[in-house]
Amino acid sequence: MPQDRTKDTPKPPLWKRALRRGVTLTGTASVLALAAAAVWMGTSTLATRAAAVEAPAAAPIRSVSALQIAPQDTMTVTRQFHGQLEAAQTVSLGFEQSGRLNILTVDEGDRVRKGDVIARLDTRILTAERTRLLASRDALEAQAELSRRTTERQTALRARGHVSDQAVDNVALNLAAAEAQIAEVDAALVRIDVELSQTELTAPFDGIIGARLADTGAIMSPGQPVVDIRQDAAPVFRVGLDPKLAALVSDSPATIDMDGITFPARFVGFRPDLDAQTRTRTALFEVDTATAPYLSSGTLTLQTQRAQQGYEIPLRALRDGVRGLWTILVLIPDADGLAQVKAAAVEVLRIEGDRAFVRGTLTGDALIVPDGTHRLVPGDRVRLAEAG
Repeated sequence: MPQDRTKDTPKPPLWKRALRRGVTLTGTASVLALAAAAVWMGTSTLATRAAAVEAPAAAPIRSVSALQIAPQDTMTVTRQFHGQLEAAQTVSLGFEQSGRLNILTVDEGDRVRKGDVIARLDTRILTAERTRLLASRDALEAQAELSRRTTERQTALRARGHVSDQAVDNVALNLAAAEAQIAEVDAALVRIDVELSQTELTAPFDGIIGARLADTGAIMSPGQPVVDIRQDAAPVFRVGLDPKLAALVSDSPATIDMDGITFPARFVGFRPDLDAQTRTRTALFEVDTATAPYLSSGTLTLQTQRAQQGYEIPLRALRDGVRGLWTILVLIPDADGLAQVKAAAVEVLRIEGDRAFVRGTLTGDALIVPDGTHRLVPGDRVRLAEAG
């Protein structure tokens, strides 16, 4: 059995076991000594090589631009509203009476001056009627002259007792009737002259012809539009505003952007009512332009002031902070002409374009880094290139 064999195998002598253990310890110590020697030699070599290499030059001090900012008591708020450009006056011109359109002197896009004749109706019937009335008046004038002379003769004969009073009254009343008929004809002539003046369509103001709604030869009815005319003056921009802004509009600068072109605008006034659908108040602005087409849409930019303490800084001066805050880099000048970079936490109140209005741990005037904040960290020392 194996157990019996183990029991039967004799143990080596004590001196052999001691010798074997001594050899093992000696080998282990030798290996450790060789490893320590190798580590020492490698360390010495690396130290020698490091000492032979020249130390790197110190990093140059970076030059940065600085921006001078000062605290403000008001914040500029820019609002934009969409509206439409309209002519200062737009009129659809038509005749006050019917007739055939005989002459039309303008076309769409033509410019006219106040009083220029735009169109005329056929006046042959009115001219013939005026000629008839003039002839009737001449006949009545002759009849009145005869009655006048007869009255004078009858009055002289009555003084001699040759005619009666009745005869004198008859001729006197005939003269009065003739003069009344002459007055009636004169009134008819005035009416004909008025109707003749109404056959001419004249421009009520300097303007530009818009739509041409009739052609020569058409039979026109009273009030039927012939042309549309728009006043050649500064157009009006119509826009709906929040009624709460009504008190701020008149004193606030405004511009209007149409098709990428910005025009200065001047506030003219408000309509007295509110829009029934949008519940806004219609404001009118006069636009300094003669090139923008009427009925084109645009954007009104209105700048108002709000009481708020803070700083206006470039948007690029902001950098991410901790816990969702923003920071800016503040430059603290040293006595040796350099400046130390420090971080200041700020709260962004409003962003407009490339500018931001902030408040935070800043106090008084300050120098900040307006751009390139990613190249710096708090604690750096920099040279000020310029102050703005």
